[in-house]
Amino acid sequence: MTIAWPESLLREIAERRVVFFVGSGLSKAAHHPFPTWAELLLELAKGLHKRKDQTLIATLLKQGRMLDAAQVITDGVPKADLNTKMRQIFQVRPTPHHDLYKHLLNMDPKTIVTTNYDEFLEKNFEHFSAGQEAHSISRHNSKNLLTDLRSPIRSIVKIHGCITDPSDLVLDRASFFKAKENNPGIFQTVSALMMVNTVVFLGYSVGDPDIQLILENTNMHTKSSHPHYALMQKFEHISIRNSLTETYNISYLEYATGGHGQVPDLIADLAKGVGDLRGARGIV
Repeated sequence: MTIAWPESLLREIAERRVVFFVGSGLSKAAHHPFPTWAELLLELAKGLHKRKDQTLIATLLKQGRMLDAAQVITDGVPKADLNTKMRQIFQVRPTPHHDLYKHLLNMDPKTIVTTNYDEFLEKNFEHFSAGQEAHSISRHNSKNLLTDLRSPIRSIVKIHGCITDPSDLVLDRASFFKAKENNPGIFQTVSALMMVNTVVFLGYSVGDPDIQLILENTNMHTKSSHPHYALMQKFEHISIRNSLTETYNISYLEYATGGHGQVPDLIADLAKGVGDLRGARGIV
């Protein structure tokens, strides 16, 4: 299955007016054992000593209450055990290399925002550029993000933290609040990026509470005829897609249900379209 990438999107990427938002779907495509958020919480819940708490986690996940499930886990599992488990899952060695990151690198985005804990983006960019492509890494508690954004430096913004510091990952309701309370500047900066750039969501379900809030506020207060874009599997019903489009001003580019294996090829097609357009217009 192919997707007809909109000409307007190709032009935005070619002229570097796009911020890519990378979710766990890309990591899973590169390294299949990677869990979804729900699978991660079920795995972490095995560290809970009370069987009733483990049963509660399953119930909360069925209700879509991810942050509540995560809070029960982080309150109930010893911190050292939780950090060790997170390292086992996300600090993969050696880092898998996958061509989808090469295609993403070739599109040369100035800024990538991710909620992923792993190091796949930065390690793959280093690999596919033979060490020539340097990206600054900013986390939710970084102080240099705005400086980097105003410079020629390419930036990867890891708003939920990085597995290199598992004690500072944003996972549950309390850590979400703490990250926003202690570091309001970075979330305001991400909001500003989304306001003045086209955002392309890859490997992401637009289910993150922070991003939902930013998108809702941006679309509510600063209407734009230029949509954001999200590569996602086909919605169960057109009404769901239409309501999300209206709420978030996102144009959804859909592939077949369960067709996540197509994502690398679709990103390769997108990168080729961008490269062809840059060549035709003389954009370096």
